[in-house]
Amino acid sequence: MERFEGRCHCGNLSFVFETSAGLNELGLRACQCSFCRAHNAQTTSDPNGVVHFSVHEPELLSRYRMGHGITDFLICARCGVFVAAMMEHGGTQLMTVNANVFRPCPPRNLSVNRVDYSTESVDQRIARRRLRWTPVRAFKMA
Repeated sequence: MERFEGRCHCGNLSFVFETSAGLNELGLRACQCSFCRAHNAQTTSDPNGVVHFSVHEPELLSRYRMGHGITDFLICARCGVFVAAMMEHGGTQLMTVNANVFRPCPPRNLSVNRVDYSTESVDQRIARRRLRWTPVRAFKMA
């Protein structure tokens, strides 16, 4: 297992991402929606991995929902950093993490796949995420 640690700038939101493969195999994605472009997000996930997510000051967790309203974009209200996106479906929490918040940051020479999900229906989006996103093993609020 590979292990990546990530956090927002101030450290309020943090995670441990345990994955069955390295970033070269998992790849990075750059969604082309206006939100992800504005945050310069480069996300990754592993359906065979797990995420342990921690919120140190719950009152500073901002959950932003847009579009279809099925996903929480997890942002620190103190420093403004977008850390991850989480969807709950059928009692399971699934997450994709922003690799730009990894400590240390991923190498800049990794290829990034630009993706456009704008034509997906809600059902198509849920099905894709159930296949590709990472299960959340723990979501801890301090």
